[in-house]
Amino acid sequence: MAPDVSLKDLLQELAENRGFDFRGYKRTTLERRFRKRMFQLNIGSYAEYSKYIRQKPDELNQLLNTILINVTEFLRDQPAWEVLRSEVLPPMLKQLKPGAAFRVWSAGCASGEEAYSVAIILAEFFGARLSEFDIKIYATDIDEESLAIARRGEYAADALRHMRASWREKYFGGRGPLRINREIRRMVIFGRSNLIHDAPISHVNLLVCRNLLIYFDSDSQKQILTRLHYALDPGGILFLGKSESQLANSPLFRRVNSRWRIFQRLVPAALGERPESELQSTGDDHDAAEMLQIRRELDATQSRNRFLLESLRVGVLVLSSDGTIEHNNNAILTLYGLPPTNLLGRRVQDTDLFNRSPELMQHLQGTGPKNESARFQAHVRVGTEDRLLEINIRPIFNDRGERSGTVIYCDDVTFEERLQTTVEELQSTSEELQSANEELETTNEELQSANEELETTNEELQSTNEELETTNEELQSLNEELETTNQELEERTKELDQVNNVYAQTLEKVRVPVMLVNEEGRINFWNTMAIRLFGFKNKPPIELSLEQLPFSEDVRNLLVRRHRTVLIKQAPVVAKNQFLGGKYNGSADIHFSVISTEDKELSVLILFEPSGPESIDGNKLPKRSPASKGK
Repeated sequence: MAPDVSLKDLLQELAENRGFDFRGYKRTTLERRFRKRMFQLNIGSYAEYSKYIRQKPDELNQLLNTILINVTEFLRDQPAWEVLRSEVLPPMLKQLKPGAAFRVWSAGCASGEEAYSVAIILAEFFGARLSEFDIKIYATDIDEESLAIARRGEYAADALRHMRASWREKYFGGRGPLRINREIRRMVIFGRSNLIHDAPISHVNLLVCRNLLIYFDSDSQKQILTRLHYALDPGGILFLGKSESQLANSPLFRRVNSRWRIFQRLVPAALGERPESELQSTGDDHDAAEMLQIRRELDATQSRNRFLLESLRVGVLVLSSDGTIEHNNNAILTLYGLPPTNLLGRRVQDTDLFNRSPELMQHLQGTGPKNESARFQAHVRVGTEDRLLEINIRPIFNDRGERSGTVIYCDDVTFEERLQTTVEELQSTSEELQSANEELETTNEELQSANEELETTNEELQSTNEELETTNEELQSLNEELETTNQELEERTKELDQVNNVYAQTLEKVRVPVMLVNEEGRINFWNTMAIRLFGFKNKPPIELSLEQLPFSEDVRNLLVRRHRTVLIKQAPVVAKNQFLGGKYNGSADIHFSVISTEDKELSVLILFEPSGPESIDGNKLPKRSPASKGK
């Protein structure tokens, strides 16, 4: 991959070649999570990280764990769950009869806490009658590791801190690991599903999707909400997180509790009521029943068309291919100043419409030869009022491209015409008024622009709020990681202190002088015997090197050389029968041994073993002449 790989390019590669599609997530969130993982690996560019992923396929699981912030627990936001348990679900569940199904979908279930929370609430409501109902809870997520935890159903005590003690005892047991009991576990079905790309679960009565939409951009949020709407049965409940407000003004959902983001899918309004006797077939004949069904559907379609026609302010007239009237609304009669009457089956020239607007037939006939549309204006006298009607004539074509009828619709443009005339007069008589009008239009545009800016600012604030919520969950996750790390460090520190104490006591028990020298020749440690050997009452307040020890110059040089040799060869060396000189005029065998730590730092352990009959303890070294010094 080229060195100038961007995050967009990397996301494209992961989606097309690796099956991990994060392109619908918020870009700022993705950048933070990718940078965090790259920092952990000491990788500075997306190009290097892309190469690293190709070399180590297991890295995708680590990346997924970094991007997906699994901050969840049982009954999270306890007041919201209490509203769901005590106010929202009871009216729905009381209507169920034995054997009836109740389907729940927990989308983005993470490690299963919310899915099991719903199962426990349903079990508490039905009690001993739970087995009489077909309860299915589907829990989905894209993280296989989290789903594995959810299927195991075993949790830490901290995840149940908001659950009642009686429920915890009843559904998890009071001893040993906190594991969900089998009855609740059998109610939940876990599976991997991508909320954007995979088909949603259908016919759901309760859909739990909490604090998930805030990670997606606005387009993906709209797409997901469409899928959630499809998944829910009419009247079904959608339970979102407290930071999600995408359904504040949605025509598809009704707000049940706006504070805790609980919504209900609206039930489509009935198009009409019919007696039950009309829905029953008069015989056993299958064709008759089918024809009756078709007739009912046709009647419903006609009712809708009639409702739509009568709702229009525009007058509408629909003609068949032979010129007879098939449909019309009362608006066209009102526009022509005619009383309501039945025009169906009559020709236009046989109605009062022809008398009020004779040019209508002329234009209608003009559209016939070439099947063209026509548009004209006509003045109609209605009482003392002169109305200006704009009339449009358009042909209707069937599937074969043949003309099967004509639609005529007209609108009263009298007011618009008068307004246009008034505007022209004002423009011609008053330049100042025109200028003021232009200024007002400019001001209106500025106000519109300001309103759009305010809307944009509101959306940005909403997005910022979602980002803050995301960041808060990231910080919570990081805080938990830091607490765990601190506990581990404290335990390691205690263990290290204990080991150091043992080592120090061990070296103090050694009855010969011992000192530990680092690679630079500085003395890091010496025991009490070494302090006595050097003639100090206590350990000096400053750090000493081998070249500063109170020995003769030859001995100091010997120590420095052997110290260097041991570090290079990394093998023990013994300097036999060395006369120490200086203040102590005694001999000793000097042992040099290399010591390596876990971080590969080297030190040299130097041990002075008396080579004469007397002990070094108390500085009792045998005196020897300088001529007998060892080389």
